[in-house]
Amino acid sequence: MNLIPTLTADDAERALAASLDAARTAGAAVTIAIVDAAGALLALGRMDGARAYTVDLATRKARTAAAVGVGTAVLAALYKDKAAPAEMMTMPGGVPVLSDRQTAGAIGVSGAATDIDEAIAAVGLAVLAVA
Repeated sequence: MNLIPTLTADDAERALAASLDAARTAGAAVTIAIVDAAGALLALGRMDGARAYTVDLATRKARTAAAVGVGTAVLAALYKDKAAPAEMMTMPGGVPVLSDRQTAGAIGVSGAATDIDEAIAAVGLAVLAVA
C-alpha cells in the first residue's frame, strides 16, 4: 500500500507564521496560502495592505505547486513562450512541500515582486524541512 504524505494543520500554522515573519522583515504586504497534498486549503494569512486579489493568486500558486509537484517559478520558465493550461498558475511564488520525494502540500505567496514572493515561500518551506 502506498501512503501519501500530507501536511497537517500544525505544519501549516508553523509555515504560515514563518512566512508572515519573513514578509514583515521584507516590508511586503502579501497573502500566504498553505494547502495539503490534495490542494485543500489548510491555512491562509492576508496581511494588512495586501490587495484582495492576492488571496486568489496565492491559493492558485499553492494548488498548482501541490498538483504538479514543482515550483511555479519552474512552470513560469517552462511556459515562458507558450500558453499554459488555464487551471495552472505559472507565476513564481508557489513551492511544493516534498516528503520522501512525494508532494505533501504547498505554499503560495502573492502580493510582492515575484522574487520576494518566492523568498517568503522558501522561508515557510525551510521551517517544515527542519521539523
